[in-house]
Amino acid sequence: MIQVDTLLNEFVAFEKVLESQEIGNGNINDTYRVVLLMPNGNTAEYILQRLNHQVFAKPFQLMHNQVSVAKHLRQNKRYPLQIAEPIPTFKQNWLHVDASGNHWRLFSYIGNSFTPEGLVDPACVREAAHAYGTFALALSDFPVELLHETIEGFHDTDRRWNQFMEILKYDKLGRTNLAKPEIESILALKPLFDQISKLKKTLPVRVTHNDTKAGNILFDRITHKALAVIDWDTIMPGTVLSDFGDMVRTFVPNMPEDAPASEITLRKDVLNALLEGYCEATSGFLNSAEEEHLFLGGLWMTGEQAMRFLTDFLEGDVYFKTTQPMHNLQRTRNQLRLLDMLQTL
Repeated sequence: MIQVDTLLNEFVAFEKVLESQEIGNGNINDTYRVVLLMPNGNTAEYILQRLNHQVFAKPFQLMHNQVSVAKHLRQNKRYPLQIAEPIPTFKQNWLHVDASGNHWRLFSYIGNSFTPEGLVDPACVREAAHAYGTFALALSDFPVELLHETIEGFHDTDRRWNQFMEILKYDKLGRTNLAKPEIESILALKPLFDQISKLKKTLPVRVTHNDTKAGNILFDRITHKALAVIDWDTIMPGTVLSDFGDMVRTFVPNMPEDAPASEITLRKDVLNALLEGYCEATSGFLNSAEEEHLFLGGLWMTGEQAMRFLTDFLEGDVYFKTTQPMHNLQRTRNQLRLLDMLQTL
């Protein structure tokens, strides 16, 4: 059990922890909402989070990205969204490393907000896509060369392909027999991955979020308008195709990514809402090649994610959190089913 009091004492002065609740359903980090009684008698809310330093092997570079982006957005008077501000420790570090080597950080809490659960309706989807587009536009003049790559080769599909082939070759856990149809389906995606690899050489390098799901937008509880874009751990140089593509992958299906693949269908009204919201926010910012290939980003991200899930399954489930032995294989099947349907549009 985590010692919330001890951890918080590294960041803020307070009298008492009034509430501590684990929140979110992320696959990587552990997140807690804490309510504190402050010395002045008021209460204050924060987000306390354990950063998974096994996934993010360069946690201090990651925080450098986040602090730099937060400063840039804070100074942009045209950026309308709120910012979950990183809070330094009393030693002026952006992370506290505990006795067990865990990396902890604290953020300001954005109140009267929620993240959508389950299926997101088209109006909410449009609002989320507009928020992600607004985020991209506000960072269009950020010096992208100052950003660190928080996960090396994150959307380097050529590199992920080579890793996949290496794992297939050695099959150290003997799991390939459990996934023969899925392996064949991934191998058949090589032309798509080659097309993306060639295209990326011609596209602008932008500041990209790289985890553009519904759960990374905070909405106002009353108006249901977007309040903030959150979870900046994968902010790094990239192409907008991956950000839009991940929205397609996560918003458009009628089921979550670990549902039975046979039950997956596409929601075309949601896809239209994504295009409307994102293109409205980025109008005049994206170039013609980016606009033309936005939907291709959906095929790319879905195929790449299928390969990532299958790679993790074959490696022994070392990256994504799982709740049962075949979890990553089920996720793989889901993505492949989704990709088949997207390719028919």
